[in-house]
Amino acid sequence: MNTAIISQILLTIAILSTGVIYGTDMFHAVVVRKATALSKDSSLIDLIGHTHLVADKRMPAFGITSIVTTLICAIINFVNVYTLGLLCAALFMLLSHLNIYMNVAKPVNQMMSEAAVKNSYPDNIRALQIRWESVINYRAAFLTAAMLLLILSVIICGN
Repeated sequence: MNTAIISQILLTIAILSTGVIYGTDMFHAVVVRKATALSKDSSLIDLIGHTHLVADKRMPAFGITSIVTTLICAIINFVNVYTLGLLCAALFMLLSHLNIYMNVAKPVNQMMSEAAVKNSYPDNIRALQIRWESVINYRAAFLTAAMLLLILSVIICGN
């Protein structure tokens, strides 16, 4: 099998796995952010806390798949300067998203999940949600850029 076909398969997997995270973050940026502003504190901790509990267990597989397939594709395309550049830029976007998630969102997710499991309502629930929401647009922007770069890579790779 030649490198172009392998690259296209890897990029398809990268795009689909990135797309899951992209769709989730865009939905939160566009819809959930407004809905949480209108929700009662008790509803917020119950729904969002449990959402984070489930998502933090299920979503890493998509992120890992996206990063690993993009990295492998970059390695096997080291001679194609254009594809390599696009893939390295996409990888940078994915890792930037991961950095924001790990340093801002995940700690908030853990606090909200613990509160939901214990059926307790921390006094700072709104502050936690505001902290989480303060980075969602950046996360969505990094993923938008990553998706575009991965799609461009498929186009370049196929030529």
